[in-house]
Amino acid sequence: MLVKVSLVHSTMKGIIALTNINKNDIIYSFHLNFVSEPTRTSIQFEDRHFEDDIGKYLNHHCNPNAKIDSAKRLLKAGGDRKIVLRAINTITKDEEITFDYNSTESLVSHPFYCRCHNKLIKGRDYNGTL
Repeated sequence: MLVKVSLVHSTMKGIIALTNINKNDIIYSFHLNFVSEPTRTSIQFEDRHFEDDIGKYLNHHCNPNAKIDSAKRLLKAGGDRKIVLRAINTITKDEEITFDYNSTESLVSHPFYCRCHNKLIKGRDYNGTL
C-alpha cells in the first residue's frame, strides 16, 4: 500500500503518502461499498456514491494532488472498470493526499468552508443557501 491514515491537523485524520508517487500513478484502488444516499464520508463517481475505509479519510483541497478516476483492469473479454485514486502531480513521501470534492460531488451532504481558501464546498449542483 502506498498510503496510510494519519493525523494531518490537530484533530483531523487524512491520507499520507508512504513513498514518493509519480504523476498519473494509481495511488489506491477503492473497495466499493455503494450507498443509496450521499454521506459525510462517501465519494461520488459518475451517478453513484460509495464508501471506502481509506477513502473516508481523503480531505478536500482546492488545489489537490490527486483525483478520483477510472481504470480498466484486464479480466476476461472486455475487462472491467475500477475506481481509483490517481496522482495529478508528483507527491512526495509524507505529503497529504487530497482531492477537490467539488470535482466529483453533485451535492455535498455536509457543505463546509475549506481551510485552503475559505471557499464554500457544496458540490457542483448546489443552489441553496446555508
